[in-house]
Amino acid sequence: RRRLGASDGRRRERRTARPGPADFGRPAPPAGAGRPGPRAPGRSASRRRAAGSRPRELRGRTREHRRARQSPTRSSRRTLAIVVGVLAVVAVIVVVAVSALGGGSSPTAGAGSPASSGASTGKAGTSAKHKSSHSSKSTAPPANAAETTVTVLNGTETAGLAHRFSASLQQRGYSQAAALGGRPPGANQTTTVEYASGHQADAEAIARTLSVQAVQPIEAAVAPLAGSADVVVIVGADKAATGP
Repeated sequence: RRRLGASDGRRRERRTARPGPADFGRPAPPAGAGRPGPRAPGRSASRRRAAGSRPRELRGRTREHRRARQSPTRSSRRTLAIVVGVLAVVAVIVVVAVSALGGGSSPTAGAGSPASSGASTGKAGTSAKHKSSHSSKSTAPPANAAETTVTVLNGTETAGLAHRFSASLQQRGYSQAAALGGRPPGANQTTTVEYASGHQADAEAIARTLSVQAVQPIEAAVAPLAGSADVVVIVGADKAATGP
């Protein structure tokens, strides 16, 4: 079998090696011209490199796109943080300024308040003194109060009113004040102090003592009831409830 296979192989080689009639005049092909040569390594490597570089380019592009998308948000956050910081600083400055102004104005107000309070108390004291002196002068009986004869008449229907006023005048220095039982004519709504000739000053002093405004000479209808009194006090209805 081996011999037959070798002979068959030789016959095949001879057949292939025999030139045909069309091959005469052509140069013989070089050895190994019919066999396919090895592939050029440059093309495959370049293709592989190109294939490998495409995903890298795509990755780079996606990264750039992500960065481009993230960059506006980051910039907006930065600007927002800067604005918030500036507003906080301004608020702190305003608070400090307001506190400083309030602290500076408070001492002056505190320093001025005692003086103003002192001035007000001084004024109140002086006014009180003037009032007290005025009231003491008005209520103080004159030097001749004990020598002035005073008759007190009740011009109302309230019993005992003339006696109360005469007792009040006696306590104030008018020792000759006396209540009489006669009632003067008229309505006698207000208390009146009447005086005889030459005793107007005495009547005005008694009117100030009793806080009476009406002072006038003795009327003809009252003169018979007054007798020889220098001053006549007719107690009216305005003093019936309050008294002397």
